[in-house]
Amino acid sequence: MKVTRTLAGALALAWAGLTAAAPAQAEDIVVTHYGSLMYGAPYAVAMEKGYFQEAGVDVTGILTSKGGGTSVRNMMAGETPFAEVALPAAISAIKEGFPIRIVMMGTSGSSAHLVTRPGEKLETVEDLKGKRLVFSRPKSVSEAIFLGILDNAGLTPDDVEMVAIGGFSAGLTALEHDEVDVAIIPEPIFTRKRQDGTSYQQLAWMNELIPYSASTVGIVTDETLAARPEDVRAIIAARARAVQFIYDEPEEAAELIAKAYGMETETIATAISNIREMTPEWWNPGAFDYAAMDGMAKMMAAVGLVELPLDWADYVDESLLDGKAIQ
Repeated sequence: MKVTRTLAGALALAWAGLTAAAPAQAEDIVVTHYGSLMYGAPYAVAMEKGYFQEAGVDVTGILTSKGGGTSVRNMMAGETPFAEVALPAAISAIKEGFPIRIVMMGTSGSSAHLVTRPGEKLETVEDLKGKRLVFSRPKSVSEAIFLGILDNAGLTPDDVEMVAIGGFSAGLTALEHDEVDVAIIPEPIFTRKRQDGTSYQQLAWMNELIPYSASTVGIVTDETLAARPEDVRAIIAARARAVQFIYDEPEEAAELIAKAYGMETETIATAISNIREMTPEWWNPGAFDYAAMDGMAKMMAAVGLVELPLDWADYVDESLLDGKAIQ
């Protein structure tokens, strides 16, 4: 079950009760793939519209990473109060003993395209056997997606060559030079490549073969949760307000995101449209969608990364969302 627009509006209204608070010291937060992928779009809107300051927290910069566990480590190393990271990375970090908690949902469903080179004979998912699959980093969403696809096809990681390459653009370069065979192209990279005239053969299996699943979540350290709950609540509320703005005013939102990302407005507008065609409410305003989280956990469990069922009480703290959740 997906988060509704009504719930998005309800969460966004939380910022109003925080506007009287004096802004805290200027600081940065961490958002996976900020400036290159669309996970960070609400933060770009919130920064450009001044939503963070209005909510009472002075977020002045966004630190980023190339995904996976790197985003978690960046938050811990930089002593930043908040990070949006891949759910697999958050689960793995908590299992490894990192003192962090998941405090909100970020994104769920698909925002990416599965592609190969034009003319490749990949007619069924079983044709992946023996192929080279490129993903970003270990414990990333892209790795989990490929593992889920393989499991649903009755294949194992040993049946393919899994190649961790870092950035998605590097993966596409490897694909174009016949160094790998299948890649995931998230938005807005897919749109930019098409605008540049690059041609790929799209494979339609991804959404058909993996469960509806959570991609990213917001995390904080236990120390921050105890010492600065109102600051984190303000970050979540400002982001929720920005999510609602993207849905209500996609054209203006595209302009704001393009400015923050250094891209063309047309590129971002097309990316937003493509994402919403795949997953109408891909950006979650914050409330926990446990069905989506279970979907990601199922993909991780299929290849031995976790054991089911996960007790989400060991990973999640709902207190900053006033207990709102989608069951």
